[in-house]
Amino acid sequence: MEYIALGCMTGTSLDGIDCSLIKSDGISKVIQISNDFTPYSKKLQKKLSKIIRDQYLDDLEVVRLLNEEYQQAINNFILKNKIKIDVIGIHGQTIYHNALLKLSIQLYDKKIRYSSKTPIICNFRKNDILNGGNGAPIIPIYHQIIANQLQIKSTIFVNIGGVTNFTIIDNGQLRAGDSSFGNALINDLLISKTNYKFDDNGSISRTGKKISNLFNLIIKDDFFKKKLPKSLDRNYFHHYVNDINLNNSIEDIIYTFLSIIPYSINQIINDKKNYKVILMGGGRKNLTLVKLFKEIFDDLSLIDDFNFDGDFIESQGMGLLAIRYLNKITSTYKSTTGVSKDIYLGEKV
Repeated sequence: MEYIALGCMTGTSLDGIDCSLIKSDGISKVIQISNDFTPYSKKLQKKLSKIIRDQYLDDLEVVRLLNEEYQQAINNFILKNKIKIDVIGIHGQTIYHNALLKLSIQLYDKKIRYSSKTPIICNFRKNDILNGGNGAPIIPIYHQIIANQLQIKSTIFVNIGGVTNFTIIDNGQLRAGDSSFGNALINDLLISKTNYKFDDNGSISRTGKKISNLFNLIIKDDFFKKKLPKSLDRNYFHHYVNDINLNNSIEDIIYTFLSIIPYSINQIINDKKNYKVILMGGGRKNLTLVKLFKEIFDDLSLIDDFNFDGDFIESQGMGLLAIRYLNKITSTYKSTTGVSKDIYLGEKV
């Protein structure tokens, strides 16, 4: 049986709300119907950034603002796409994630009502953590379905959002985890030190050069020594900003940070297979980063090359997880999050 699912995702980049409509049986194929993005207001972005930085929810107005913007974005999307929806999967806004503490917090108010009476599934990370998992990443199963549709047997999906996560697929076998920081560290640095909000198309880092001392300092971090599966909080690497020599140019600093992202993926691969590497997420738009990936990996593509929109894979994945919840189909595994048994994710509102 096929379902029409609305998936909603707000990532650690804190840019806004992604909404996607998909059609899927939850197992063998996914058809994209529609995608849309609603940016957060500057006021909400500022408040969320403060909560994440301070790790303390001291302003309840942020909850009200988030609820209002979620409700408006999703209702507008439902009204724009005049189609019967069978289930809605909503991720919520992550404000804290710590695999060691087995704690992952997503802001989302279950009391919100939308212009659809279909079931709402949320809290996707909870069941994973309760069963011994890291709570992330949670959509490697969607990557596997995409790989099967594309008939690719050995591939690595790399999602570069606020944090960089990946899925290794080798003849049906899954391995997954977070590999390094992503856009969050770079964006936060640019916002604090410059008038830029992000490295648009790699325009800032394009002329940069690697700072060997900074690069070598970061890659010695204990996180890179951990075995899979593993996951990160968006702010884990932020303390390295304090070690930056202000005599170095911002171009060189950003270039050095970017160079660690493909390096971290390459260090995880422990065999000599020639994987097809497929990039998705906002980081794939950074031309400097794509160039750095090409210097390490011979077979590199963007997910967009296969007619999937690389901005909406995660929101589509929430729709898929919601469908699998309805059918009690497992979605997370020991090889992807360290969970003690294969389980399905989410809970019904």
